[in-house]
Amino acid sequence: MNSLLLQNREWLIQPEALQSMATSLRGLSEHEFFPKKATENPLLTIEDGIGVIAIEGPILRKPDLIARVFLGATSSEEIGEALREAAGRNDIKAVFLNIDSPGGTVAGTPELAAAVASLNERKPVYAFSSGLMCSAAYWVASQARAIYATPSAQVGSIGVVQAVIDSSAAIDKAGIKVEVFSVGKYKAMGAPGTALTDDQRELIQSNLAEIAAEFHDAVLSRGRAIPAEAMEGQTFSGKQAQRHNLAGMVPDRAEAMRRLKVYHTSVDTKSRVMTTALEDQLLEARTQVDDLTRDHQAQTELLNEASTQVESLRGEVELLAAEIDTLKAECDEAKIQAANLIAQRDAATSQVSTLQSQITELEASQTDFDRKLQLEVARVVASTGTTMPARVTPAGDTNQAADLHSRFAAITDPTEQTAFWRKLTPDQQALILKHQA
Repeated sequence: MNSLLLQNREWLIQPEALQSMATSLRGLSEHEFFPKKATENPLLTIEDGIGVIAIEGPILRKPDLIARVFLGATSSEEIGEALREAAGRNDIKAVFLNIDSPGGTVAGTPELAAAVASLNERKPVYAFSSGLMCSAAYWVASQARAIYATPSAQVGSIGVVQAVIDSSAAIDKAGIKVEVFSVGKYKAMGAPGTALTDDQRELIQSNLAEIAAEFHDAVLSRGRAIPAEAMEGQTFSGKQAQRHNLAGMVPDRAEAMRRLKVYHTSVDTKSRVMTTALEDQLLEARTQVDDLTRDHQAQTELLNEASTQVESLRGEVELLAAEIDTLKAECDEAKIQAANLIAQRDAATSQVSTLQSQITELEASQTDFDRKLQLEVARVVASTGTTMPARVTPAGDTNQAADLHSRFAAITDPTEQTAFWRKLTPDQQALILKHQA
């Protein structure tokens, strides 16, 4: 499976480029097509004493034939050889990195960037792109003395990505069981048909974080004031890259080459040393003045834009200050309300305590009343010799007297009437007699 070439390795590359490479490899596998051997062009050419090194396509340490033809890959080792050849040739006074690459693998990239930094100490190195200068390609370019890009170029993508395909669910669904025997909890990490463990995920993330930190240190090592928020893996246009200090903006490759020739007058032009005649010096001076004027205009535009942003931010700050004052007032009012609520709570707590005391007293009184009532009932039973419940009512209760009288009068049998009379208490008998009277 050719797609395995892209798995389980760290990449300094745009995610969409990585996806495109995977699609190309899947297409090759599906059609079972083996390409013919491509003709390799030298990476190093010489233009008027300037060594031009082409860095195109994904940067891999040792790309095979499939990667070269279908992915357009370039070998980082071959780029390194071109850098060393340019360093050793006397007819090359400066080096121009002509870049059109979405990035590449981590393997080989830090070493290639170090080779550019070493060469830049001996001969001026410029990096340029009118296409892609992303991720690993930008890491390499960051070690040049100057970086230029056209307005439509894509620059940046400072970050690291690694894709690990978990095919365990698909394999289980197909009825296939994968058993992996290994020693060490990380040894079988990413094996086909297995899922990553939490420890393995943590290891991968820590490795990527370490590479990203090295990447950030490299692009900042030459003093470029690139803000941290511009190093979150995003890609910028040439204009945006200039705004974030990733690159200077030029209209085309010829302008970048011209600047290299003008700024470094020791470069041979057509196999001769640049003349020191007065006319040539004046021409060079005028060119430098024009360049400085354009740079000044660009800086003025940036300053004007920054000033506009500052004014906008100042207005936002004032609005925020007013909101803060409002929030402070609301906070103070809330504090007062909270204090009032606390006082009300304390008062309610006190009232509850008082009510609880009263309830306790009432419960005690009820208990005492029940005890006295039981004693009275016992006395009545003892005096009447009956356990028939009787209504105890206040003396002179006419309703009770009428009820007793009606019940007594309703009994027609003299024997039952006598029995009913004997069960009454003296008070009840008195009420009936009083009611009849």
